[in-house]
Amino acid sequence: MKIVPLVGLLILLTALVTSCKTYKNLEKVKPKIESTSMAEQLQKLKPGDRIKVYEKSGSVRNLTYIHTESGILRAIDTKKSKEQISIRVDDIAQVQVRKTDVGSTAISTGLAITIGALAFVFGLLIYLGSQSS
Repeated sequence: MKIVPLVGLLILLTALVTSCKTYKNLEKVKPKIESTSMAEQLQKLKPGDRIKVYEKSGSVRNLTYIHTESGILRAIDTKKSKEQISIRVDDIAQVQVRKTDVGSTAISTGLAITIGALAFVFGLLIYLGSQSS
């Protein structure tokens, strides 16, 4: 029965650590550029980046970026076919890239440390209480 709280703590810590990544608009990704041209924004991407592409047609795709050339974005569809696809840059309304969110990471880490310390103290008190009986 003593293992149940530890398993719960492990699950909580895992959930907190995996919440450190979020999708950000390319305009917010450094280096920030003044231009709003989609082609210039796509230059910030690196091969292997996980991106979310919002097309002007209304569809949304989760992709792994390969490269952009001649006005065509090439990527791998990570949700459906796992095949390479091509999207014209002119057909893209918005692109978000998955990056580490420093704020979420700091909050999650602080919360995890606090919960871990409280669980340790609580467990120690229970253990000491059971020894004195």
